[in-house]
Amino acid sequence: MAVWGIGAYYKGANPSDKTAGFLNDGCAYIGWDETEASALYRMFDSIKIGDIVYIKSFVPKTKHLHIKAIGIVTSTEKKTSNSLGTGIPVQWKQNFTPIIISVTPQIFRNNVFNNTLFEEFNGEIIRKIAGELIEQ
Repeated sequence: MAVWGIGAYYKGANPSDKTAGFLNDGCAYIGWDETEASALYRMFDSIKIGDIVYIKSFVPKTKHLHIKAIGIVTSTEKKTSNSLGTGIPVQWKQNFTPIIISVTPQIFRNNVFNNTLFEEFNGEIIRKIAGELIEQ
């Protein structure tokens, strides 16, 4: 099982934050066209059923990682949306209360939080996300 962070902010779109679209469709999406970001698509192909995905945003000025939604991948069959891009099905946690994680200088030093998609390796962040999923 892997944990993946994904962004839902589409620069130049209206609205820019597509989190609601991800949640309503039950998918995590890449907003880039494959010809523009082929490496993202190769990474997206690495996601497996049972992996955890979290929708994130990162504010560099305050060094806060906002976790807006958490879910589990239920299929790797791709779905296409005209307004959201290419996605995979995710069962999002219902009634999730967004959380903010203060990013320490040590975590920030090697951060990838501004990337559209990345595999999460930070143990503190993974524990926080897993705890939210198993919370009753």
